[in-house]
Amino acid sequence: MGEKVNDNINGTGDYKAGDREGRPYYIGWVITVVIAFLIVIPVRRFCIESYRISTNAMEEALHQGDYILVNKLPIEGNPGRNKVVLFTSPLLKDTVSNPLFLSRCIGMPGDTILVSGDGYEVNGKLLPHSPRALNTCFITQKSAADFLKALQKLNIPVRDWKSETFGFSFSLTTFEEYQLREELTEEMNIHFIRNQAVPYKLVVPRKGRAYRLDEAALTACKEAILAEAGEKAVFRDGKLYLDGRETTFFFFGQDYYWMLSDNVNESVDSRHLGFIPHDHIIGNAWLCWFSRDKQRIFKPVN
Repeated sequence: MGEKVNDNINGTGDYKAGDREGRPYYIGWVITVVIAFLIVIPVRRFCIESYRISTNAMEEALHQGDYILVNKLPIEGNPGRNKVVLFTSPLLKDTVSNPLFLSRCIGMPGDTILVSGDGYEVNGKLLPHSPRALNTCFITQKSAADFLKALQKLNIPVRDWKSETFGFSFSLTTFEEYQLREELTEEMNIHFIRNQAVPYKLVVPRKGRAYRLDEAALTACKEAILAEAGEKAVFRDGKLYLDGRETTFFFFGQDYYWMLSDNVNESVDSRHLGFIPHDHIIGNAWLCWFSRDKQRIFKPVN
């Protein structure tokens, strides 16, 4: 007896619009897509996800328009000290829109931070500004022409150049400022000034530890305390009241972080948002996978 020939096969041995079991050919593709979907969604949700940079808050570490991969894995060092971190706003008014921000993690839970014009002093150890951090500087009208020639000679771009009453303000990275001061004469350096920030000192809240509330801490912790204590917390006359009783201490239920952007003049970070709670951290920026600057493609984010 001869073998029965499957009706789905023609004389040349090619399949028709079905497989050996008589199912439509697209069923296999549907199964493949569903499996891929079930894999991709958890990876994006819990492991690694791509984001596009829409601000210049982290110039020059990252440019507006860059695409980065963010490591979301809940491992030690994520978030990490001095790492570029993606997080959501902790402000109560932002709970609906949940905007994203990207800054550098300067303070870890329990750290004591002194912020000054020289950089960041963390637990008594100086952490200098990132070489790519942007600073606002000023040059007098008398030296502006020669200063612009020095910029051109060193191939330093003219950023945020603005006319002021007695001269011009502009932005430079820390490394570019160093290059310029080496190039300029002593007389010109007198007319080249960096804007000095007002120093401040803070302790970053740590889970389960008593946190002393002075004036600076109350300002930085207000949103965090309201989020944790809810209606029990009332701020009045520069003081905190819990259940109607004045208190100078607070026990936080989770760890917090202090974020500062490299481009402090064009960014929103902990100076505006306060301490960033752990449950608002998305993860460390890991890799730049696309940029208009080809030299940055597939380079780690530092």
